[in-house]
Amino acid sequence: MTIIVRQTQLNDLCAQIDAAGRFAMDLEFIPERTYDPQLCLVQVATDSGAYIIDPLVLPELNSLWQRVASPEILVVLHAAEQDLDLVWTFSSLLPQNVIDTQIAAGFAGYGYPVGYGKLLSRLLDVHISKTESYTDWTNRPLTDSQIDYALDDVRHLLPVYDALCERLNKSERLSWVEEECRRYSSTSQYESDRCQEFLRIKGASSLSRRGLAVLKSLCEWRDQEAYTINRPPRSLIADNILLELSRRPPQNVSDIQRIRGVRPDQIRSLGDKLIRAIECGLHLPDEKCPVWPSFRNPPRRDVLIVDVLFAALKIICYQLEIAPELVATRNDLETLVRSHKEGTLSSDALTLLAGWRYELAGKVLLDLLEGSALSLKVTSGDPPVILDVDRPAARKPSP
Repeated sequence: MTIIVRQTQLNDLCAQIDAAGRFAMDLEFIPERTYDPQLCLVQVATDSGAYIIDPLVLPELNSLWQRVASPEILVVLHAAEQDLDLVWTFSSLLPQNVIDTQIAAGFAGYGYPVGYGKLLSRLLDVHISKTESYTDWTNRPLTDSQIDYALDDVRHLLPVYDALCERLNKSERLSWVEEECRRYSSTSQYESDRCQEFLRIKGASSLSRRGLAVLKSLCEWRDQEAYTINRPPRSLIADNILLELSRRPPQNVSDIQRIRGVRPDQIRSLGDKLIRAIECGLHLPDEKCPVWPSFRNPPRRDVLIVDVLFAALKIICYQLEIAPELVATRNDLETLVRSHKEGTLSSDALTLLAGWRYELAGKVLLDLLEGSALSLKVTSGDPPVILDVDRPAARKPSP
């Protein structure tokens, strides 16, 4: 039953999962051909064995997705975000009891993000082949090499989880991992705001408000058009072309030809639609035109303060063997600095000021913002840099 192609086989696997109360999972998919990625394989491992489910033969997998959504069953994945996005897309079921071994590894001193192969090698002294990394998973029948590669991606996940748990229990950080992985059980994790997609296009910050209105209209049109014909949005027309159309909006289809990179077939098939989308952006009332978020470009003074806080954060995390990326990003620190300056600090809005993050680093960084003295000492040993903060009495931010 290595490759599952019948419902009865899937039922047997689900019964095995129920009896164990846990399983590991990995997905193989192709994202570049369709609007939503095409699911090609589902790999599942239990304590009894590893299996491949072929969704091209057995597309109805709701019984498996229900196990992912069960709070009674532990689901172990590595770099879980994209896989769980697909589970949500295909089933509308919310994952519940998830552990991401990539996140767990970051709390256990193995770095973040760490690749699965590297983690296996360091943790279990197991080495796997990556020869099928760019294989076409839609081809059937699967080759022996493809099958071995797919099973390797999942067969070691439960032992990896067990080894990480042993290390995390000793450092009393397993609860931190569980807290961090609870984000996979929130609908906000999967409900992306496509209305803000235009702000993610490189160069959009250089546009005027009217240009942003045109770009937003073009992005919304492209997304709907791509959904209709089941193609990835960026394969329809590239970001840089939409940006140029927004910077110098053409008045008619023939004007589009002056944009470098637009193919003749795109002008023929999409030209009229592009002009209509551009006109929607041009005719939007002035007061409704988008505004580029002001906090995107913090003042130089704030950038320097963030640099100091980030250096302090890295020193703290180095000493505790935890990946700083799991504690706070530069954007988080920018938000902290801005909120402190504006007097709007809140543990509800800033994760760095709540829970384990506050105890580990947030209180020190807040002390620095309040003017506490900071001293650094470079050593020849380990840790290579010693941080000392002359801190006032303990404080807690207002909720």
